[in-house]
Amino acid sequence: MNCLHKFTLATMIIAGPSIASAQGKSTHPAPHPAPPVVMGKSAPVRQDNRPDKIADKAERTADRNADQAARNADKVADKSAHAATKAAAKAERAADKTERSQFNAAHDQKLLTKGIRLTSAEKKQLKAIEKKYDAQFRSIRKNEVAADNAARKNGTADADAAFQTQLSQLQAQERTDMRAVLTTQQQSIFDSNVTKLSTHK
Repeated sequence: MNCLHKFTLATMIIAGPSIASAQGKSTHPAPHPAPPVVMGKSAPVRQDNRPDKIADKAERTADRNADQAARNADKVADKSAHAATKAAAKAERAADKTERSQFNAAHDQKLLTKGIRLTSAEKKQLKAIEKKYDAQFRSIRKNEVAADNAARKNGTADADAAFQTQLSQLQAQERTDMRAVLTTQQQSIFDSNVTKLSTHK
C-alpha cells in the first residue's frame, strides 16, 4: 500500500465520526424510550413518600375531621337547645293558661251560688262582697303577670307558689264572707258547690 492510500485511509478513520455527527447521525446507540404514561380519568399524581410529608398530610386530614366533628356537635347542641327552649315556652304558656283559669274560677260567684234561690237583699250583699274583693284579685293577678315576665326575661323560675298561696287565702276570705250572708239551708248548697269546684281543679 503506497503512502497516498495510507493517508486517505487515516483521514477517513479520523474524520468519520465528525462527518456522521454533522449529518445528524450518532455513533452512540439510542437510549431506550421512556415507558408511556397511562392516563386515566385524571392526570397521574406523583406520590411523595417522604415521612415528613406523609405525617403532614395525616395531620391535615385529622384536623379536617376534627373540625367537621366539632361543627356537627355544635349543630346537634343548637338543635337540642332550640327544642328545649321551645318546650319551656310551651310549658310556660300552659302554666299561664292554668293560672288564668284558676283566677277566674276563684272569683266567680255564679259557680258558688248555683242552685241557690237568692233574695234581692242577698244578691245586693253578695254584689258588694264581689266588688270588695275584685280589686284585690286583680292586684294579685297583675303582680303574678309582672313576675312571670321578669322571670322570663331573666331566665329564672317565677314564684307560682306565692301566687297560689295569695290566691287561695283571698278566695277563702271571700267565700267566708259570702257564706255568712246565706241561710243554713243555702249554706249547705254553697258548701256542696265549693266541694265540687275543689274536686275539679
